Amino acid sequence: MKHLILVIERDYREMVATAAFRIMLIVAAVITVGAAVGIAIALRLQDWYGIAEALPIVEFIIGLVLYFITLLILLAFVWGFSGLQITKEKVDGVIECLMATPLGPKTLWISKCLAVFIPGFIISLAAALIVLLVINLAVVLPGWNTFVFPEQAIVVGFLSNPLLFFAVLAFIVLYSLAGNPDVAIAPSFLVGFGLMVGIPAGLATGTIDLTSWSFVWWYTAGAVVIWTVVLFMMRMLTRQNIVLSSKGC
Repeated sequence: MKHLILVIERDYREMVATAAFRIMLIVAAVITVGAAVGIAIALRLQDWYGIAEALPIVEFIIGLVLYFITLLILLAFVWGFSGLQITKEKVDGVIECLMATPLGPKTLWISKCLAVFIPGFIISLAAALIVLLVINLAVVLPGWNTFVFPEQAIVVGFLSNPLLFFAVLAFIVLYSLAGNPDVAIAPSFLVGFGLMVGIPAGLATGTIDLTSWSFVWWYTAGAVVIWTVVLFMMRMLTRQNIVLSSKGC
């Protein structure tokens, strides 16, 4: 546990010191403020504002925002910080030196995953909560005298999305350590762009309903499948594989 915490702290300090991390914070803040203020103003200007029959539309919009704001922030952290640090440490010989210490391969893998995932998860959670509260307090409560907290969207945004992208991150870090970092990130583009294109297309054609529990179960099942692949690939996490990959073998 001590080694785990030390590696997490070290990787976290190096990550937050980069310009990329500061840019990520600024972009996340702009997206959050833009989504909260923009949607609140747009909804208040609608002709159906305050009409009881229109409340499901507001619920759908909130669900859409919760899904995509957590997806975009988590995906940005996965793409931005999952493999670059490992590549640098391999070139500098840091990974090889770490494998000469009592630090185990699995501990190294878990710590590097958590160092990226925890900040991304906290920022995405904060962004989603801010948007959810602003829309409810500025739009839903004055217009409908109630609050809207779509359960399905909350589960997907706060649980399923983090579970999915933690699995994608775990795969990238695992294969970056035991294999080629350039190859490791490729599957994440399939997942990321697939969701960014597939979900809107499904919504437009009516084949996907973000407010249904069936979508939640299928989406979560997809995350479980990726975790199954990751757990199967854990056999690659050996000191020999990590050292050899660091030497380019």
